[in-house]
Amino acid sequence: MTPADHPDRPDHSDHVGGPSGAGPRAGEGRDTGGAPGDGRGTTGGPDGGGPGDVGGPDGGPVRTELSAGLPGWVLRAAVGVVAAGVAGVLAANGVEWPALALYGALAVAAMAVPASAAVALIIGYPAAAMVLTGDEPSWPGVLALVVLLHLLHVLSAYAAVLPLASRVHLNALAAPAKRFAAVQLSVLGLAAVVILLPGGRTAEAVEVVGIACAVGLVLGVVLLMRRRG
Repeated sequence: MTPADHPDRPDHSDHVGGPSGAGPRAGEGRDTGGAPGDGRGTTGGPDGGGPGDVGGPDGGPVRTELSAGLPGWVLRAAVGVVAAGVAGVLAANGVEWPALALYGALAVAAMAVPASAAVALIIGYPAAAMVLTGDEPSWPGVLALVVLLHLLHVLSAYAAVLPLASRVHLNALAAPAKRFAAVQLSVLGLAAVVILLPGGRTAEAVEVVGIACAVGLVLGVVLLMRRRG
């Protein structure tokens, strides 16, 4: 029976989509001519708007599911926690409470507006406070500040670009965490070498060799940067 036998019924034979003729139905992919079972025949997603299932090794669909993630305000809360740790290190090294109170106010401002100058102040303020205490800072306190202030910088940078209502997946923070660990291992390794160096006058030959090595490192870095550029 053909559409001509029923003139009161609309003819949809020329349409490739749903009843409206505008395109594929919601939830149906558009056929692109792939062989059955090869995973390449549909381009529409489950909701009709995005990419569809990608064929797996066995011809079936491969789906990637993401967890709910963490709310965006978690990074700002982490800034406050790390800043509290910095304040604890300052208090242990003899910084007076008025200076600590000022640092706390700056930390609150950095949590509220991570893209403000308050972040630069909570990073630079501890170094000045340690110098102005009058007592010689202890090595553990200095090294702890190196780690904590670097962590403050990283957390504030990401908190500045993520809205409070956003979601953060931990997998997205894996690469920054690796870079942070690599930098800290290098810095702390160099600090350990400096601590272990004997005090007193160094032999002139050792000083010359040290200067030559430093110049060589600088030249090597410059050459590498020029090649990559």
